[in-house]
Order: sequence, then structure tokens, then C-alpha cells
Amino acid sequence: MTGGVATWPTIAAADLVDVLDLDGIAAADPADGGVPDAALTRFRARNLVTPIPRTLGAQVLAQTVVAAERVVPRMAVQTLQGVFPRAGDPTAPVDVRVERLHEGRSAAILQVGFRQGAAEHYRAFVTLGVAGPELVRHADALPAGVPGPEECAEVSVPMLPWEVRTAGGAAALAPDAVGPPRLDLWTRCTSLPDTATTARAILAWSTEGFLGPVALRPYSRAELERRGGRSMSVALSQNITFHEPFSAHEWLLLRCASEYAGDGRMHGRIRVFTRAGRPVASVTADGLMRPGPRPGA
Repeated sequence: MTGGVATWPTIAAADLVDVLDLDGIAAADPADGGVPDAALTRFRARNLVTPIPRTLGAQVLAQTVVAAERVVPRMAVQTLQGVFPRAGDPTAPVDVRVERLHEGRSAAILQVGFRQGAAEHYRAFVTLGVAGPELVRHADALPAGVPGPEECAEVSVPMLPWEVRTAGGAAALAPDAVGPPRLDLWTRCTSLPDTATTARAILAWSTEGFLGPVALRPYSRAELERRGGRSMSVALSQNITFHEPFSAHEWLLLRCASEYAGDGRMHGRIRVFTRAGRPVASVTADGLMRPGPRPGA
């Protein structure tokens, strides 16, 4: 998690396409711990190198979606439960290890690990599935009165090389902006292919960077500096559930909320809706947010 727009790296759409293109590699590796070759698939992944001295969490979330659907192409990712035990080195290549824990006719469960040498910096459990007979259907509705994309101003988010709009535009994301710990953002990506896998990868990428800034919204820069300033803001875990298919070429609304912050930790949630109000994904994330030394301490 990054802390504000000013700290986000600038990424081009071509760079994103490049890192989502995973290379298949041989399965034999002593670190595989005796897992049968039939249950294991390995990829080599590239990293984006940015001024941030660690592998981007948004990148590995998107790569996890791609890797899982490469291994089980007849199914779509439904849930992704990931943890970040340590920082990855963005200058070094990554081995992505995908283990089939279960694969049936209607569902599959995979374990996905991102490793550099003996150090693993990301691990996820991923469930995939196919649409089945429907017994019930209900969902929370998008509240009335939420401004649509045409009522919002465009804002430049360097980490997202596509359209982003929010009420108030850039002023809503400025370091001096103070408001409730919530933020509505419209996104639309027409610069990448509109495949189902790419759409899910793009959405996973989009959801990683906002919960840190949203947690800071109730506090002015002066107040944060009085408290010692933010010395660390890192993701510990992020869970994504994809409810229904959607197109990344259409407007999607990310309703971001920081539901708790305290004891050096933060917890946030993002709910994703289509322009028509259809809920297509839900996200929860937990991280650390620690202060630096207090002034005069």
C-alpha cells in the first residue's frame, strides 16, 4: 500500500501488459518439496522497477489472477486470499509456483506462491469456478445519489494507466484534503484487451493502492506531522471476491472505506459496482501504518 498520490510510481499500459505476460518454466526445483509434477505449474514473472524499493502489491495481485487462470483456463477466479510476509526485490525475477490442491468439474483450489530464491514474498489461496444452477439471488444495491462518472472530475493516478474520476477531482486526493475515511472512484481501462482474465487482473491491480490514503483522509498534514508523521505503510493481506463477470472497458465504481485504524494497523474495504449498479467484486485489506518519532522525542 502506498500512502498518497505523490508517492505512487508512474506506470504505462505497455509496462502492465509486459508484467502480466508470464513465462512457463520447468517444474523441477528442490524448493518444490516433493510436490508431484502433475500438481505443480511454475512461471517466471517480471517486476516493474519503480522508485518504490519493493515489489508492488498491485502487480502480484494481478499476476496471481493471470497465473491461476493459465493453470485452470476453463474456470474463472472467484476468490483470492493473499498475504505479504515480506517485501520482494523489484530488480530480481520471480518464480511463481502454482499448486493444484483440488480440481473438480465445477471448482478448483490453488495455492500460489511468489518466490525469489528461498524467500517467499507473497502467497495466496485462490478458488476458481464455473457458473452453476442458481437457487437464490440477492445483493446490496448501490445507494442512490452516488455521482456518476460524468459528474466527476478526472484525476491522474500514476499507478493506474487508465481513466480515473472522482468527485472533486485531484483536490479530493491532495495531501492537504481532509474528509471522512471514504472515497468513491470511477475507473475505466480501454487501453488493454477486454478479455475476462485481463479485466479481473486490472481490477485486482486497481484495488491495492487506495486504502492507505483513505485511512489518512480524516487527518490534516499538520496533524499527522504533529503525531510524528507516517514512517511505514505496508500491506499485510488482501482478499478479493469476484461476484460476476464485467468489462474493464466500462465504468466501474470503487467504493473505498477505511473501517478501522488504530494500534498501528488499518483495515479497509472496497465494493465494486458497474455503472448500472450491479455489484461485481468485494475487497478487504489489512496493513500496518506506523508513526515516526514524535517531534521533540
